[in-house]
Amino acid sequence: MSVDGQQHDIEALQRDEEPQAMEEAHHHHTASEFSDMILSLGPNAVLGLLKEEARAELRKSIIISYNHRLIETTGL
Repeated sequence: MSVDGQQHDIEALQRDEEPQAMEEAHHHHTASEFSDMILSLGPNAVLGLLKEEARAELRKSIIISYNHRLIETTGL
């Protein structure tokens, strides 16, 4: 492959990776802001701001995590 062809492939790969990197940076920033809201307003206040479906998903995740931990520690 020629040097020009390699350079073109590298540039195409960078263009493809840039939106993904921006999306990941956005998610990190959003998670950081969400964490700050929980710490400043309290978890119940922030949960009250969420859509019902999001609250239900968080509840399920917490319950599943708790159950797994309970099984691991008690051997049930």
